[in-house]
Amino acid sequence: MASLEVHSYGQREHSGTRRLDGSARRNQRKADMASHDDLEAPERLLTPSEVAALFRVNPKTVTRWARAGKLSAIRTLGGHRRFRASEIRRCLDEMSQESGR
Repeated sequence: MASLEVHSYGQREHSGTRRLDGSARRNQRKADMASHDDLEAPERLLTPSEVAALFRVNPKTVTRWARAGKLSAIRTLGGHRRFRASEIRRCLDEMSQESGR
């Protein structure tokens, strides 16, 4: 078991194996989900944050695009938006073709 040292200023330091904290795990999970390989599954649903990472925009921008009808969104039972990976892949492909012209 790892020992725990408490410094006088209140910070804790663990010795032994290092574990990822919650935010590091979430960030790693988001990076894994946003990889292009995950977009190959046609019915995979993406969160606004995942879509924003792919387009390199703010998640609020993705929400605005959905409200404006530029992207179609599915609503969860809790009212959150989800986007079909196949549609996002198509949009990314179209944008890359337009920029290549």
